[in-house]
Amino acid sequence: MSKEQRSPEQLNALYEQLKQQVADSEYESAADTLPKILSFLEQLPDDWTESREWITVVAAVDDYLNELQPELESVQKETNAAITKIGKSKKGVKAYTK
Repeated sequence: MSKEQRSPEQLNALYEQLKQQVADSEYESAADTLPKILSFLEQLPDDWTESREWITVVAAVDDYLNELQPELESVQKETNAAITKIGKSKKGVKAYTK
């Protein structure tokens, strides 16, 4: 996607998609959408600050990502804890089944 083809509407569509995925706890899908949004933000048109539409969408996305970060970190910690617990219980099961 070149810079010329990028529009505030496209960024807004990705943003709405991410919000819905997170609301539905579809974190795997959200993990695919988030890098697209970040890439979009890294490649904003040079004159984006002169467009009220761009400013509005970028500000909304930025606010949402800042709000979402603690929730995503929490989910990641819970997932890591669950994986560790599963790993330990597998070792315990192996010890008892030998």
